[in-house]
Amino acid sequence: MKRDDKVEKTALKRSVYLLRVSDKKQMYTAMDIDPEGNSIPTQREWCDKRNRELKALKVDEYIEPGYSGQEMNKRPIFKQLLKRIIERRDVDYVVIYMRSRIFRNYIEAAIVKQQLDQLGVKLVSARENFGEGYLGEGMEAIVDVMNWMDVRRNGEDIKVKMLNKVKNGGTNGRARLGYINTTAIIDGHKVNTIAVDEERSKYVKLAFELFSTGKYNVDDLRDKLTDLGLRMPRTNEPISRQTLYARLRDRYYLGYVIHKGMEYPGRHPKLVTEELFDKVQRVLESHSGSGVRHRKHHHYLKGTIWCDRCKQRFMVQRAQGRTGGVYFYFFCGGREDKVCEQPYIPINTLEAAVEAHYGRVLRLSSEFRTAVRDAIDTAVATSSSLSDDMRAEFERRLAKLERKEDYFLELAGEEDWPKDKLRAKVQALRAERQNIRRQLDQAEAQLEAGRQVFYMGLNLLERPQAAYLAGSEEVRTVLNQAFFTRLYVDVEDDVPMVTSHELTEPFGILWATYAAYEAAQAVEPGETLERGSGKQAGAALDEYGACDARLSLSEALDRALRAEGSSTSDMVGPERLELSLART
Repeated sequence: MKRDDKVEKTALKRSVYLLRVSDKKQMYTAMDIDPEGNSIPTQREWCDKRNRELKALKVDEYIEPGYSGQEMNKRPIFKQLLKRIIERRDVDYVVIYMRSRIFRNYIEAAIVKQQLDQLGVKLVSARENFGEGYLGEGMEAIVDVMNWMDVRRNGEDIKVKMLNKVKNGGTNGRARLGYINTTAIIDGHKVNTIAVDEERSKYVKLAFELFSTGKYNVDDLRDKLTDLGLRMPRTNEPISRQTLYARLRDRYYLGYVIHKGMEYPGRHPKLVTEELFDKVQRVLESHSGSGVRHRKHHHYLKGTIWCDRCKQRFMVQRAQGRTGGVYFYFFCGGREDKVCEQPYIPINTLEAAVEAHYGRVLRLSSEFRTAVRDAIDTAVATSSSLSDDMRAEFERRLAKLERKEDYFLELAGEEDWPKDKLRAKVQALRAERQNIRRQLDQAEAQLEAGRQVFYMGLNLLERPQAAYLAGSEEVRTVLNQAFFTRLYVDVEDDVPMVTSHELTEPFGILWATYAAYEAAQAVEPGETLERGSGKQAGAALDEYGACDARLSLSEALDRALRAEGSSTSDMVGPERLELSLART
């Protein structure tokens, strides 16, 4: 026997341990007893025993905390172990606690075995002794397949339990901001459930209330909440912009839970009302449409001024003059895309154009404002609430819709049904049900709220240009957002002008009704106002369907008060108008 062969046969074998827990929480079990918890020390103890049987020297240890269900190529600790073996070539055994602890898939088990075999390394289980040779390898493979079957069976069982939980109104996983995970005793059993987080729920409610006013964008709201003391659970960090935006869109705060794309009624308490949530969604959509953003160069007209040529938003640009002075200009965003030749407009000249526009529009005669107030009072007084028969019909429809929803939610639990179609049907049912409940609960309140909106709108229209000229930049910002969704600008003969606008509601309704009202003054009693009797009057009639010119005012206002107009879904709320009046 050669000397080298003798050394090779008597050389000490070396090993590394690969210890693994499925969840990071297991790393911190009973920390007062052991800082690593109970699971890892137990695995290490068994691996030590097996390592002594192998008469091997332990050279290192790798611990995988909390990569449950991950593929091997997505487990960084295992990748580190494999890299070490390749680079150092100082490992003969990889000792594990059990194969089921390491592998969740028999295919991956075979791949890892092949990788280690090519490196001359043997994978050894501390709790399982399969023997040597092909029979031992066959037993390993059988155990891996059985472990895989257990994982699949347990996974299907968990799916069923999770679905049943949400069907019964429960919440799976971590609690949303404003709630906490807790345990309740129900019928003598511990049940994981959700409770309101008394510390943070107030911030969630405040976030919806503040954002619904239209005064904040997401970044401003985040800063405001941080200043007020909101910190995220577990990290104690301020809420991120992305998380805040997601929470403002989250219907969980309305009492719903989502599972596999389907929405189910939850048992957790609601933090916001349907009306407040819908208002926040409209503000989010309006910010998206108007491009309201806070950038480095802020100006009170940003987000309101749009190009009449290419219909893109105007932006602010800073420029430095030859003498060193700094100047600011508005320019059309279409210039960047080379689709528009709108010239640059100095800020002061565009400000003057908007000031002049306030003098040309939004001027309603005193007679008309008085007529509107009278017509509003008449519409509210004569509009009756729901009759008993109508209420009974609504209740019957509600019961039918609830039965349909239960049926579709049951179907959602079956894998073969298309979730997208079921989700669309359920959402349509809920929208219809919500609309019915709104009509039942707010039959009278809706009329009164509409009256207040119109009253405040008329108050703002008493002196709009004077208020605008005398107002600060903050006041002008509020007035622009209250009156207009967009102001379209063009330059003619080197003079910038506001060529047209899109009004918010109720001002769109008032202006269109005013046009019809003015045109009606030239029509004799009993005559009808034709669609061709002036552009503005025709638009008003097309919008609100008035036939008799003398009745168009009360008809239009009655429909607007009942939210039946085509544009009243975007009506400015009382909060925005109260803010505008307070600032002026």
